[in-house]
Amino acid sequence: MSGFGLRPASTSTVSTTRNIAVTTRRRNWLKRSAVAVCVAALMGCSDRPNVFTQTLDERERRLTEERARLETTADAVARTRIQIRIADLRVSFIRDAADSGDMEGVDESIGEYRAAILDAWKTIIQSGRNAHHDARGYMDLEIALRQHVRQLGDIGSSLTFDRREPLERLIAEISEIRGEILSLLFPADTAVS
Repeated sequence: MSGFGLRPASTSTVSTTRNIAVTTRRRNWLKRSAVAVCVAALMGCSDRPNVFTQTLDERERRLTEERARLETTADAVARTRIQIRIADLRVSFIRDAADSGDMEGVDESIGEYRAAILDAWKTIIQSGRNAHHDARGYMDLEIALRQHVRQLGDIGSSLTFDRREPLERLIAEISEIRGEILSLLFPADTAVS
């Protein structure tokens, strides 16, 4: 073989190549595992189930449970999160009433939704927590309001023009609250230029 300029591979070259292949496979496996864990964590991190997939009886039972939980909870963040779950249920009741053409039911559910959101907002504001330094509760409420604006807009688009006004007023009101939360979370003096 020396006539062709080829030499046999040394055992160190072969073992280095194998080590690189094993290391590469291990890294690829770790990357895939990390992505799978992140996806699973993101899917399961919300304690707010999709109320639109539940039956009316399940939602009414959950509403009763959440109200009972609210009565026994003193922590501001926990109370805010419970009120958010109640508001989620109320959005589903608004949709049910709108789908059936029951505008009195829509108005009633809007009032109950508004009360839940205003209570959540009042609770977290009166807690004395600094939203910029400890965002728990504030972020939960902001995310929920963003989702509710979208859901209420979808519900409103299914109504006739003259029946949309109560929902449009509600959307404007919760958008204003959301704007206040964002200004507390991201004060202007800390903004990057």
